[in-house]
Amino acid sequence: MKIDIERIKVDETSRIRKDIGDLASLAQSIQQVGLINPILIDENDTLVAGFRRLSACKNLGYKEVEVRVVEMGGDELKMLDAEVAENFYRKEFTPEEILSTERRRQEIEEARRPKGVFERFWNWIKALFRSDPKPEVEAAPANPAPAAVPQEPAAGAEAKEDLPPEEIKESEEPSASEPEPASEPEPEPEPGPEPEPEPEPEPGTETTQTPPSPPQPKTAEIIEKDGVRHIKWR
Repeated sequence: MKIDIERIKVDETSRIRKDIGDLASLAQSIQQVGLINPILIDENDTLVAGFRRLSACKNLGYKEVEVRVVEMGGDELKMLDAEVAENFYRKEFTPEEILSTERRRQEIEEARRPKGVFERFWNWIKALFRSDPKPEVEAAPANPAPAAVPQEPAAGAEAKEDLPPEEIKESEEPSASEPEPASEPEPEPEPGPEPEPEPEPEPGTETTQTPPSPPQPKTAEIIEKDGVRHIKWR
């Protein structure tokens, strides 16, 4: 509800906040959007919370202000807690929130600004492209693991199955055309003891050599068998 601003009583001796600070920004906000949070008073029209707002409204020349009445019953401790709660537990805006507020303000002001024909047409073109839905790209199915392909036995293996065991054993032996594995080189024989030289004959001694025996003469024997003569030497 609204009451006459002069009806509100302020007990400055019992209030904690003495310095109200700069009220220019607060007064400008109240002038633009009005008094958002009503001033809190008790049943005797004594100020409980909202001293800065009340001072800003007086500076603006307001005759009436919006108030909210709470029953305090003259309890000074309760009134003290209400003043502390209003000023102590409030949270200020962070720098990011202040920047976001200013950006949002510029967007709203830009949307309200009157635009010419060309600018409206250009905005319509941009909105058309922004609203164009992008085609959905279906995800390619994952490549399934290739199934194991049964291996067919080789032609030679099938032929071996039809052969008897003896022929299979012979066929498994290495053929002559296949190169034999290289054999390891044989170790070289260790050199044996050198032969002792023959003793030279002492001087003054004669050596006698036995002359070779003359060859014995061979005799021929003529054998006739089945009308064919054969010569047999003896």
